[in-house]
Amino acid sequence: MHNSFSDLSDAFARQALLFCGHDLSLNDFSEVYSLAQEKYLYCLSRKKIKHLPSSICLHADEYCSFLVFLARQAYLHGEEVLAETAYLVNRRIHAFECFYTREIPSVFHLVHPVGSVLGQASFGDFLVVYQGVTVGGDLKLRYPRLGEGVVLFSNSSLIGSVEIGNNCAVGAGVQLYGDSVSDNVAISRRGQVVSVMSPLSWSVKQRFFN
Repeated sequence: MHNSFSDLSDAFARQALLFCGHDLSLNDFSEVYSLAQEKYLYCLSRKKIKHLPSSICLHADEYCSFLVFLARQAYLHGEEVLAETAYLVNRRIHAFECFYTREIPSVFHLVHPVGSVLGQASFGDFLVVYQGVTVGGDLKLRYPRLGEGVVLFSNSSLIGSVEIGNNCAVGAGVQLYGDSVSDNVAISRRGQVVSVMSPLSWSVKQRFFN
């Protein structure tokens, strides 16, 4: 086990009991726990972050990310009580919504993602999500598709059949409904103008990832 996970099992057990009323030990789900660690550590190895966590559960953004992997792996292995618990602990500690049935990218970066909702969508690798982001379907059950290397800044929203190309930045407060955005584009909001699209002069992957 990686040293950064040394205190996680006990902490998660207390949180599961407090927030969900479930008496669970990650040691009883050794295969799921191991796979979640493996996938999380690979994701972590690809990120540029200022401070590598010495303890996952004491680093809020990284613990949030790990719980996404744990919930997803538990679901894929038929351990729905563990999947539900990891998902709910994440919601109640970090106010972060990503249901365990969602297909998540292998590499993503959550930056103080309090209040963000990642609903049904197709996500590419090298996704970056800030606080207050909303991604999800519309009333006609149409869902967004995001390419590789997309950063969603604070309070941005992608709703319905939005298509975002590779290497794109969606600026703070931008709301997109059914729009189509090509590769290498920055979408920003200026005053009362809903969105302004311009060429993106930098690489999302190079700025946030190794």
